[in-house]
Amino acid sequence: MDRLRLPFKWRGQVVKLNRGPTLWASLVMLVSLVCAEWYSHLGVSLGLLYILPVVLAATVLSRRDIVIAAIACAVLRGLFVTDETLVEQALRFFMATIAYAGCGLLVAEISRTRRVILSHYVQLRAEQRLRRRLERQLRLLAESSPAALLTVAGDGRIVAANRAAHEILEMAEDAALEGRAVRDFLPLLDDALSMSANLDGMRTSASTWGHRGDGSRFPATTWFSVYEDSEERHLAAILVDTSEEVRARESAHFDDVLKNNRLLAGAVSHEIRNLCSAAGVVTSNLARHPAIGDDPDLAALRSLVAALMELASFNLRRQLPDEVHETRLQTLCSELDVIIRSDWDDIDGHLEIQVPADFPSVQGDRHALLQVLLNLARNSLRAVQGLPPARRQLHVGARLEQERAVLSVRDTGPGIADPGRLFQPFRSDADGSGLGLYISRALMTNQGGLLRHAPGGEGACFELYLPLAHAPQPEPLHG
Repeated sequence: MDRLRLPFKWRGQVVKLNRGPTLWASLVMLVSLVCAEWYSHLGVSLGLLYILPVVLAATVLSRRDIVIAAIACAVLRGLFVTDETLVEQALRFFMATIAYAGCGLLVAEISRTRRVILSHYVQLRAEQRLRRRLERQLRLLAESSPAALLTVAGDGRIVAANRAAHEILEMAEDAALEGRAVRDFLPLLDDALSMSANLDGMRTSASTWGHRGDGSRFPATTWFSVYEDSEERHLAAILVDTSEEVRARESAHFDDVLKNNRLLAGAVSHEIRNLCSAAGVVTSNLARHPAIGDDPDLAALRSLVAALMELASFNLRRQLPDEVHETRLQTLCSELDVIIRSDWDDIDGHLEIQVPADFPSVQGDRHALLQVLLNLARNSLRAVQGLPPARRQLHVGARLEQERAVLSVRDTGPGIADPGRLFQPFRSDADGSGLGLYISRALMTNQGGLLRHAPGGEGACFELYLPLAHAPQPEPLHG
């Protein structure tokens, strides 16, 4: 019940009245008044004092109980008035009851209102403490965040920025971002604020270029949202400096390009050596002819062939990295599934990759193996695109064979028309440069493995042979 206690202040301290002691105090006060009138015979009515026990009890009683207490006090008061007529006694009783009950109900309402006010006050204080605590936590979270946090007003001015924002934008120690135009640092955010008001609540991310305090530019990724606050548009943004990621990505891309260039050079040198070998045989035959054996043009031709052979002495195997790592095929095929699954879903094809979770690890570079698998998967995707959806299938599986792991990639396409020229570079029938399978085979050979075409059956099937990571080195494969 909300009437059990009435808090009030006494000498600066909050005092709470319990129901039991309050009712006993009211009863003692009432008995004292009755005894005073009974024994004192003062000749003066104490009827006004009977309002005190009613008022005190009203702080803990319900409205019905207050009316009953008022009637009881009016009755007790009337017992000591004997020189009045019955009508006068009834009228006095009626007036006393109204007075006592009215005062009691008034005090009860004041008490209830005070309790409500104090309850709201306590709740407000608790909410203020909670808000201050949350604000401190949010402030600590924002200041400790490695990402820059920015709040931008509708006019394009920065109204809040954490420490990381000052560090990323390289502001001077005595300079602050607050009050500066966000366009000076991130024009994209200012453009987002300038868009139509119908886009309130927009949440998106973008890669952009930012400007530091010294004027230098840097790549950045930002997540921002536009919201309405007190009829004014605001923008909240999270900013991350991606300079290191861009450098790492471009460095990896450069390494890939360099490796492909070396592979391309190796393929070209291979073809040049073949031609030079044939030219060398011809010049040797011509040198044995008596009529032209000592001809200076023939000698020049032989020197030219020798120079070309020396220029083309480019060993493809030496251009590839020698370090080989241990790789789990199940993890590798899971990455392959993530990369190519959407492409096969787009053509309504069926992709099935079955590699047991406990399949042994192999010796091989994960990136090189993934490049080989992606090349085979792209070839299979092109091969089945002209078929009905029900026949667009790619199956990837693994098995063990003579201390080796064998990863098979089989599609349901039209198959290979000329298997003999499959791994030759610069094939005229290839969709691209004609180097894909040539490079893939070179990558496999460099790791002690083998990539070969498995004839027979529907479509095309390629098998990747790799040595197991924890097994004796098997005999070299040829094929």
